[in-house]
Amino acid sequence: MFNQKNRLSGLLKNIPKSSTPSGWDLFVKIAVGGLTEIGFSRQYHNLLLTVSSSGRGVIDCDSGEKIARDYEEYGDWYDPFNLSCLGIGPISEEIIAISGLCGGGMPTVNHYGETLTRVAPEWPIEELIWCPLGKDPLIEQFQAGCIKIASDYFRCAGFSWNGEFIVAATSSDITIWKKTAINL
Repeated sequence: MFNQKNRLSGLLKNIPKSSTPSGWDLFVKIAVGGLTEIGFSRQYHNLLLTVSSSGRGVIDCDSGEKIARDYEEYGDWYDPFNLSCLGIGPISEEIIAISGLCGGGMPTVNHYGETLTRVAPEWPIEELIWCPLGKDPLIEQFQAGCIKIASDYFRCAGFSWNGEFIVAATSSDITIWKKTAINL
């Protein structure tokens, strides 16, 4: 196991660090104390549901604003073991697939072919690595273009359902990246 850790650490040393991958903007970092889970709406791809020890919130990832909030700690709206939560505000009729403290997962690839990989050679600290189409951070000859975009104690990380947002969540904050507009 020690040799595998050394091999992984050696591979990861080749990947540069940057807070923003090509074609993306580091958009906003939002404090959310006691964060347990998050999940994107499938109907409104820019809306992110947050679940914390003090209720639910909805963040509009296009503006970075909190657009809905409640302070109910627990209720039949929340099912962490089935990884689902009823939305609030503009997504109040939608059951949101959540990811975080109890597991789950967010998309790790988008329709552009970009990928996100979480690795933890220095566990519990994880590295979040973004890669362009056809690249892989764990295969030396395919690492070109991969970027370490964050390092933290992640609850979860992934793309929105439409692939236009990246989110990385810890127990205390959410970082959101937004795909930049392509000028034709």
